[in-house]
Amino acid sequence: MINPMVLMKMLRGGNPQQAIMNAMRNQAGQNPVLNNALDMAEKQDAKGLEQLARNLCESNGVNADDMVKQIKSQLGMK
Repeated sequence: MINPMVLMKMLRGGNPQQAIMNAMRNQAGQNPVLNNALDMAEKQDAKGLEQLARNLCESNGVNADDMVKQIKSQLGMK
């Protein structure tokens, strides 16, 4: 978990988006799947991120389309 005070210092230092990505990379450690997802996010590779999410859902026996509907419902989206 990131210390909120450390996060605030990082955000004051410049680019908030980069500060968040750096914090997430620190949390990811040696997790190759999460590091791959962060790389795709930095490159704005939406199709790659979607495929990664679908693969993760499939490997855990979850229907990706049902998951999207559930998340949208929880966020009040159509």
